[in-house]
Formats: sequence, structure tokens, C-alpha cells
Amino acid sequence: MNPTMRITLLLNWAFFPAVGVGQIQQPPVMRFTVKVDFGKDRGQSFGSLFEARDERGRVVAGAGFADVYNTRFRSDRHTLQFFVRPRKDADKFVVQRLPHPDLDCGVYLFGLNGQLFTWSSVRNNSVRRWDAGTKTWKNATPPKTGRIRSGDGVMRLGTGLLTFGNNRAVYNNRQILAPPKTGRYYNFYYAHGRLFFYHTDRSKPQGFTKVYACAWTPDDKTPIDPADAAILKTRYVGETPFAYGQFRGSVLTVSNQGGVYLFDGRRWKVLLEPDNRVSYQVYSIINYFDRLLLAQYPTGQLFEYNGNKLKLLKGWPPRLPGVSSSAREAQTLGIYHGDLFVGVWPWAELWRYDGDARKWHSMGRMFSHPKITGKTVHPYEADARKYGLVTNHWGQRITGMIPRHESLMLSTSSKGTYRWSSEYTFLTEKQRREYGAVLRLTMPGNLAAQIDWKNRPIEFDFRIYSDRLEIRQDGKLLASSRFKIGTAARYEKLTMNWGAGVFGRLNGTLIQKSPGR
Repeated sequence: MNPTMRITLLLNWAFFPAVGVGQIQQPPVMRFTVKVDFGKDRGQSFGSLFEARDERGRVVAGAGFADVYNTRFRSDRHTLQFFVRPRKDADKFVVQRLPHPDLDCGVYLFGLNGQLFTWSSVRNNSVRRWDAGTKTWKNATPPKTGRIRSGDGVMRLGTGLLTFGNNRAVYNNRQILAPPKTGRYYNFYYAHGRLFFYHTDRSKPQGFTKVYACAWTPDDKTPIDPADAAILKTRYVGETPFAYGQFRGSVLTVSNQGGVYLFDGRRWKVLLEPDNRVSYQVYSIINYFDRLLLAQYPTGQLFEYNGNKLKLLKGWPPRLPGVSSSAREAQTLGIYHGDLFVGVWPWAELWRYDGDARKWHSMGRMFSHPKITGKTVHPYEADARKYGLVTNHWGQRITGMIPRHESLMLSTSSKGTYRWSSEYTFLTEKQRREYGAVLRLTMPGNLAAQIDWKNRPIEFDFRIYSDRLEIRQDGKLLASSRFKIGTAARYEKLTMNWGAGVFGRLNGTLIQKSPGR
């Protein structure tokens, strides 16, 4: 736990009886008020604010901040989720397709300031922003560091903007990391007051790849000197990560050669030695309750890290009947509706885990074609070979999971973000546009909002009305969504769990709480 963070929570819940017909304003059925002092924003995972359980022990409501890194990009840490589970139709969901971003065969998602962006390596690393008003995708202006590459990014840090890419890092238009004299910097991550990145140099016959942990905060007046960093030299030149994560003050990264590296705040440790003779890649990492989950290939399942060692969670998630058990890749992770979501290659399977029931639910596939089969490992293998492509070229990925307002936004891709060619006549126009698509999955009872960061204590007000949910900050309405509670009786007798829940434990110290009617 970060000792520099002082967190003061004044947590109040109150049950209000339903208002009779004819009254002008209906009070909330339930209200949770949370006052938080996050301390200084140093890239930490904020975790859970609260969790509420009914008399049967089922979670009925909760709030917190998900922190997940999905292959290319990290989620927006300033996105706050509030979820309420209805008693009836709690598992009901709807999937809708947004207009195609027109970035060929694959896109990845990232969010910033409540906005949704798609990224593709085609067309010079194009980025497009979703305009909800016109329901169209618009070209996005590149950040100060130039076109975004895989592993680059833009993130809110306190009231400022931290941008990293193209070998350098910039905070509020001030360069804090200069490009290297030789080689390249790539795949950046900022957490616990340190900027992490990989450095590969092939200019000499031997070459090297190193992982840096550089101490830096927005208060620093001078730029980063990499010579002062804690440095890990990897076994293989060119090792590349697909994900980072953090757990109780430590930062974890996994290379494409299977090296699992942990920075404990002072030094680097190797949890698993890399081995280029076997496949072991991790494509996503997320905080989930009291552990860190890692989405792995080729098992297609999750590993957990609880501060001691890595452990395979067999059957997390299952697989659809009829598909091959080989070369499966758990690629995307997310928390939505209070549940864990996992996207699995190569058939774009979407799974949801209900932690209370300890049960996995299939949400189907995010492609309508082709029919699943166990005769081939990947879709369209014969067609890939026909056009001289690698066999798994048309494997189907779920590449992004972004909670936005009421919904969970999903994106899809082929194995890579390839350009579409008109010679691929085995796919209809409708079928090919399922690659590189964005979908909206909606379940009843979730609301996500972008917080307005303050360098002082913040008060959040979560309200459940008979017909809607609301999130307020310091008295100002941040977001509202439609929601039918059914019956208020479920919210009368709740057991509260403060500073813990599905988003991980609260990153800080709980000073005060005052639940009461």
C-alpha cells in the first residue's frame, strides 16, 4: 500500500421509502456518498470504493475504478463505474454494431476524457474518435509525440496529460524523456511514480534489450535521466511486452518470450525466465479482487498473481463446445456490470464470470461467421493458404473492452490490423466488416463516468432511483442512465464492504466510514 496516499472516506448509505403518486420529486431508493482523498496521482490503480450485499450474500451494488492493459493500450484510470444488479433479468444483454471505423481488418480501443478512440496500424497508425452526436467516426489529431504506435499512449495524470511515444515522453507539452542516442524506446507504462519502458538497440553485433523503471513525478523540474533508472537486461534481444499490470505497489510486465518481470519498488525480480523454445505470451492484465489476472496464450486461460507466484486457473474461462483446444489466446479483460469479462481468440468468444455464483456464462461470439469447427484451429485456414497468408491470418480477436456510460464497448480484429484487399472474395462485404468493427454490449444496471480530477478530497454521490442511476461529484451530475429497480425491498438490509470489491482493494488508507440511515 502506498504510504503517501491518505484516503478519507465518509461513506453513507440510506434507504428511502418509495414516494407516492403526485409528489413533485421522488427521492432516491438508495444513496451511497463517498468522500475520497486520493492523494497525488502517481499512476496507481485506485481500486474499489464500496461493495454492497443483500441478505442472501449476493452483491447488489458497487463502485470503483478498473485498471486494465489490453495488448496495445491501458484503460483510462479516471473512469469510474457504478453498478447495480436488478433481481430480475440481471443476465440479460444486447449487442449492437456501431458504424464501421473504416480502418480495414482490425482496430484496438482506448479511451480518454470520456471519449472513445479506435486505433489501427494501417494508414500510418490511424486513430479515429467516435462522435456520439453524429454517430460517425472522425479522424483524431495526433498527440504532441506524433502518430501513436502500438504500446504508445496518452493518459490523464492528475489534472495534466502524459503522452508517450516515438521514443520520448511529454507531460503538459514539456518533454520529460528524450529519445535514446541509439536504439528505440517503446511500450511505456506509468505507475507508482515511475515511468517504465523497453529499450532495444541492434546497432552493435550483440545488441540488447533492457527494461527501465525511471523515478519521475509531475512535480519534478528536470527531465528523466535513464542512467538513474533501475534496469533489467532481458535474455533475448527484441523482447516486447503486450501488457503491464500493478499489484500492491509492484509493477509486472511480461515479454513475448515468456519472461515475467516484477519491479517491487526498488529492484527488478524475474518471476519466470523467458524461453524462446516455447510459447508463453500474456495479452492482458487486470486487477480483480485481491489478485492480478493475466490473460495467456496458448492455454486461452487466465493466470493469477497474488504476490507470491503465478498460478494457472484451469477452466478460466471455458471454451465453446466444438472448437479446437489448441492455440487459444485469452486476449482481452474487462470489468463491467460488476463481473469479469474475457475475450478469447481465435473464435472471438466472449465470456462473463459471476463471482458470487462462481459460474462462467457464454456471451456468444462477436462474429457471425464462419460456423465453429474443431477440424481447423482457426477460421478460414484454407482461404488464408490460398492467398499465401499465414494459416491463422483470419483468426478472430476481441481486441478492446471499454466501459462507456451504460455499455461495454468491444472491438474486433483479424490476427493483425491488415489492409483489406478486394481479392479476398470468400468474404461478403458484410462479413469482412465484422473484422475491424466496434460493438456495444449493454446489460441493465451499469453506469460509467469520467471524473473531474481534483488535487483535494473528492465527494462522490451514487444514487439509485426507481427509474435511473446517477453519479455525482461534489454536487455536480456526472452521468445518468435508465434503470428499473423492480422492488426496493432488496436494498433495505445491506452488508457493506468498504474499500474492497471487484476492482481490487482501495489503494490507500480508509480513515473514516459512517454507514447509517
